[in-house]
Amino acid sequence: MKYLLVFVVVIVGLTLLKKSHQHREIPGARKPPKPAPPEHMYACSHCGVHAPQSRCVWKGDNPYCCSEHARLG
Repeated sequence: MKYLLVFVVVIVGLTLLKKSHQHREIPGARKPPKPAPPEHMYACSHCGVHAPQSRCVWKGDNPYCCSEHARLG
């Protein structure tokens, strides 16, 4: 019975020690920035290539992948 009690105390101590080391933060370390949310992709009305919204060229209501395709229609 004495050995069982010692065994339980050792296991609880090791568990607490492991948890205390897991939550320790390194001083001066920065958390990585959150990634930007995904952009909506639009298919070019001329060639069908998908481009993110920030890079699309709009002519009327139609998205184009570049200014050349917007010119060609």
